[in-house]
Amino acid sequence: MSLPRKIRCRVDAIIDHGDHVYTVDLIPSKPVPEFRPGQFLHLTVDDYDPSGFWPESRVFSIASSPRERERIRICYSVVGRYTRKMERMLRPGVQVWTKLPHGSFVIDDARDATLIAGGTGISAFTAFIDALTPEGPHAVRLVYGARTPELLLFLDGILRQTARVPRFTVMFFSETGDARWTGSSVASPAAPTYCTGRIALSVACPELAAPPGRVFYLSGPPAMLRALGAELQAHGVAPDDIRNDAWE
Repeated sequence: MSLPRKIRCRVDAIIDHGDHVYTVDLIPSKPVPEFRPGQFLHLTVDDYDPSGFWPESRVFSIASSPRERERIRICYSVVGRYTRKMERMLRPGVQVWTKLPHGSFVIDDARDATLIAGGTGISAFTAFIDALTPEGPHAVRLVYGARTPELLLFLDGILRQTARVPRFTVMFFSETGDARWTGSSVASPAAPTYCTGRIALSVACPELAAPPGRVFYLSGPPAMLRALGAELQAHGVAPDDIRNDAWE
């Protein structure tokens, strides 16, 4: 696994999804080191002198593919002082610094997997989903919830994969709004299910009753991870088969 490197980047584009949720595309000053889907980076908007100390930063999952080493994509939601600062400062052309890769939240592609994402936590899974192939022998299920249907990110890429990968299935939840909303023009023969409300494991995960062998990966707000992790264990899922990517 690559050692972390500090790389200056230029903000190339920002997508404002509404409700203070953003996707940011960065152009690194040199190709990023090799990383694995699920790893994260540190980002700082403060001045940095490479001969000095690393400034205050925040961590974000790398949403872009490891194959794309000339561009980095992250998502963030404004939830505190530093992300409010990012919201004020980040504009196309602005220079920032990143330090990557970090983390061990890497999906075991040798086992069936259920990916459970809340909000921008989907960014921990996008690179893995993008790499799925039709020949993959293991079942992958994505359960993805957001506050509103408009905040379900990366829909086009997710739905393209449901159309091309037979063993990849999806269920979406939105706390408010029309559960039939799709927000994408991508046609998928394996139509995902849309539900209104918070993620409900009893609805989303029929595989809870299946024999052991599946791993559950959770990425999202800490409160969601605690609640769903406890519910999985109450259903008899072994703690070692529950992997968390906690973020603030």
